[in-house]
Amino acid sequence: MTSIKTTMNRVCRFTFTLLLVASAITTIAKTQKHPTAIIADTQLKAFEGTYQQTDNEYRVYKLVADGNKLIAQQLGGDQKITLTRKSDLEFEFLDDDGDEKVPVVFKKGETGEINQVILAGKQTWTKLKSYTPPKEVQLKPEQIKVLAGKYQSDVRTDLSIQISATADGLILKQSWDGKEINFKPLSEVLFLNSPLCFSLKFTKDAGGSPVKVLAFNRDTWNKIKE
Repeated sequence: MTSIKTTMNRVCRFTFTLLLVASAITTIAKTQKHPTAIIADTQLKAFEGTYQQTDNEYRVYKLVADGNKLIAQQLGGDQKITLTRKSDLEFEFLDDDGDEKVPVVFKKGETGEINQVILAGKQTWTKLKSYTPPKEVQLKPEQIKVLAGKYQSDVRTDLSIQISATADGLILKQSWDGKEINFKPLSEVLFLNSPLCFSLKFTKDAGGSPVKVLAFNRDTWNKIKE
């Protein structure tokens, strides 16, 4: 027969276990009920405005406050990003794959107003006082056709792009993956794919023939003589 002392020990251990479980549940409940408060002196309205990437003038987003978050809507495209606040001037959003958080840090000028934002610690965006979207123009067929041809990378000779004329612009085909991208003219030498913020700027020789094209305002491709 189990002794009274043994029974009491078992009861005590069982009671102690219940107390531990109850304490853990209470702790979790308190944590869920009272999330860590974000100390923020700057009102969300102060972040609203139009921001332009410094090294790509065609990449522009409009930021609007929505509850306790910021919504960034691409101008000229369909991309929409939700920025979640982490501190007074720090936000973050999920990348396209949804598996990585991208940090966004806002900066203030001498007057105390938001005037800049740093994306992923390296990409700088400037808050604009006003913005005029790029306007498409109509070109004659011969003005477009003269730009057609094969262009080779300035840094990797194994890469090339084939540019062809369409009825109202250009189409670019990449040699490495076969992807095709359409462009509309902004001038005789400047073309743009608005959703991708992808620009093509051609350089012509004295005779009016293209000799190279600058893509994304950073990559040079030289025209191959055929």
